Amino acid sequence: MPIPNSGVVPGGAIYNELTAVTRRAFMPTCTVQIYYSTPTMMLMMRNAQRSAGGLAQITGPVQGTSMVQGSWASYSGNFSRPQVIPGMQNFQFNTSYFLVPVPLVLGEALLQSTEAVIPILDVRMNDVKAVMAQQMGSALFTNNTANNLMPSSFYDAFDNGANAPSYGGLNRTVSGNQFWQGQFYDAGGANILARSNMATYLIQITDVAGGESPDFVVMSPSDYAALVASFTSVENIFIPPDKAYTMDSPVRSAFPNIVINGIPFFMDHWCPKGTMYFVNSKYTAMYLSEDAPFEFSGFYSGIPLFQLAQIGVAIVGYQIVCTKPVSGAKLTNFTGGLF
Repeated sequence: MPIPNSGVVPGGAIYNELTAVTRRAFMPTCTVQIYYSTPTMMLMMRNAQRSAGGLAQITGPVQGTSMVQGSWASYSGNFSRPQVIPGMQNFQFNTSYFLVPVPLVLGEALLQSTEAVIPILDVRMNDVKAVMAQQMGSALFTNNTANNLMPSSFYDAFDNGANAPSYGGLNRTVSGNQFWQGQFYDAGGANILARSNMATYLIQITDVAGGESPDFVVMSPSDYAALVASFTSVENIFIPPDKAYTMDSPVRSAFPNIVINGIPFFMDHWCPKGTMYFVNSKYTAMYLSEDAPFEFSGFYSGIPLFQLAQIGVAIVGYQIVCTKPVSGAKLTNFTGGLF
């Protein structure tokens, strides 16, 4: 409702008359208030692979033990009889699908046909993208093991079997399957958000992974702020000779992202506080369905449902897969976040 007795708008009878004969002056935009950015999900999409149909749409062989043996040789050159050693098995993942139905009812279409300030359908279709991004961005960091309709996440990808015993159809707790365990570190409630601690963890994780380092680390904004503070506390700002800082040359401080040991650290709203993930994107990727890569069905009549309306459905099929869980790590149960 218009606000009376404010600015040039009067009150009383004059106000009532004006509301009857005067339109409101609308901004021709709708400002969205409720969503967050999803940098990690967007990063995964940049490296997305294709998945198709079939049972276990994402299947791949993994080697978990040595399949040949060697020995030191003497002058004679004798060697042991070769053995056939089985060392391969398959991991398997199914594609998960997320659907967003979109309604278009008769009254809405008729009322907005000529007098729309902002077409509701345009806002609704824009919301489809946002809802999908929010759901996918949050699902990347949650424990989805209890819901077999949801995709895998970093939570189970880098678990050591204590919280997610099965991953990709392989049981990590079975003898001989220890190779399928990720790296899981519990900080024991300590505040480890400092440069030197992060460097130590990176070196340890790289060593356990066989010498391949993660290529990014993601953490919550609260924890990231604390890590940034460990850098800003030792910042030095120098003034070159014959120079000065003026209104035209502001001092730059703090960091939109941090690089430690050559590995970038960044923040993601959806990453839970007190947990961070070290990820090697060589082995961790999003698999996007080639039949449902953010597809929209188009609008179809609702008359068979006894309603003069139209319904469309947006659909995305994807899965998050790590083909080498030991390549990454989950570091959890630490404190020190600044908010």
